[in-house]
Amino acid sequence: MNRWRRFETAIVSLGLAPVLLAVCFPQPLGAKERLTVWDLKLGSSLDQMPPVIEFKGYACGSNGGPPRQRLKGWSDFKLCQPEASGLYEVYFEYDDEAEYIARAHEDARLGRDIGTVDKSFPVVTSALFDGTGTLRGIRLVTDARWEQKPDNEWANLRSREEHYLLAAYLAGQFHLSFETDCVNLPLEAGESAIGKQAVKRDCEKVDPAANRRYVIQQRLFRKEGQSGRDPHTGALTQGQYISLTRAEVYLADMPDAD
Repeated sequence: MNRWRRFETAIVSLGLAPVLLAVCFPQPLGAKERLTVWDLKLGSSLDQMPPVIEFKGYACGSNGGPPRQRLKGWSDFKLCQPEASGLYEVYFEYDDEAEYIARAHEDARLGRDIGTVDKSFPVVTSALFDGTGTLRGIRLVTDARWEQKPDNEWANLRSREEHYLLAAYLAGQFHLSFETDCVNLPLEAGESAIGKQAVKRDCEKVDPAANRRYVIQQRLFRKEGQSGRDPHTGALTQGQYISLTRAEVYLADMPDAD
């Protein structure tokens, strides 16, 4: 582990990652502070949600995956199919004003402000509404699509191989312990470690005082059929692994999905 990674690990363990990021990656000059998924207040009604103009790219969600049917905003949530929990997922993206300003000025701090990101990780974000239009949960999942974008050399974002690390930041943010609030799952038949490393961890914590239920999934391994080398040529493969973090925050009185 290099010196920066040791420093970063210490910062995360102390819960100081948000402070470090704010100091190292201040907002580009001339850009407004944009809203993020953390600005959505659980329990809000539709008329209490942030104005539609604060975000973009509204669509029906796909359980943390790519967008489906395009929407005009929060109020179109019932155009989407509800999940097993009964909630409607509305996908959205972050405002891109800061990105355009940073590009125009060739600002080296672009990595904090390009795309929809959380702590320098590209993410898919969504809001989860019940049938009355009340915000019952939020979801963010690391976004593997970013590496397919043609101009991503502009961005100083975490590569897909590091996406599982976002779980450590969020665990600190949620005051969730990997030791007491998580279960390490065994690899299934056909799944394998990457070198000597494999992570398959499910975490959950309920905070009654805050009326919140926190859920994190952390994954780093190879699926069946994936390999570090081509079995025919012996050449190194590219991207044949799973590396992701999935996180959800619900009102604690929201029942689990089947």
